[in-house]
Amino acid sequence: MTKPDSTLNLYREINMLRKKELPIHRGWLCYVWTDENVFAYVREMDGLNKVFMIVLNFGRGSTINIQEKIQNIPKQAKIRLSTLPANSGKSINTDSIQTQQGEGIILEYRTSKHLHLMDSFKDQCFISEKACYSSAFNLLYKNC
Repeated sequence: MTKPDSTLNLYREINMLRKKELPIHRGWLCYVWTDENVFAYVREMDGLNKVFMIVLNFGRGSTINIQEKIQNIPKQAKIRLSTLPANSGKSINTDSIQTQQGEGIILEYRTSKHLHLMDSFKDQCFISEKACYSSAFNLLYKNC
C-alpha cells in the first residue's frame, strides 16, 4: 500500500514534469497500445524531437513490445517517472516494457518521426492545444 507522503511526492513530481515538459499537456496524443492489461499513449509536439509515452497497467503484470506497433522507435527509452519510485531514471528496452499491476510509467525518447504524421496512426492521434516549438529560437507558438 502506498504511504500518503509517497503519494503526495508522486503528485509533486508529476506536476513538476508537466510544468517542465510541454508535450505532456500540449500537442498530439496518439494511442499506441491497448490490451486486457495495458493502455499506452504518446505525447508529441511539432518541432520537438522529445516524445513521452505513458504506459498504464490496469491488470496483472505484463510485458509489451512497443517496437511491434511503432516502427523506427528507439530501442531504449528513459523512465522519467514511475509509480514505483525505484524504477524512475532507469533505461529500458522498448521491445520489452515491463509493468506491474497498478503501475504507471512515463517514458521519454527522442525521434524526428512523429506518429501523427504516419498513415498507420492518423486515426489514433488527436490534437490538444495545438502548438509548435522552434528550437532555433527556443520559442513556443500557436499558429503553426
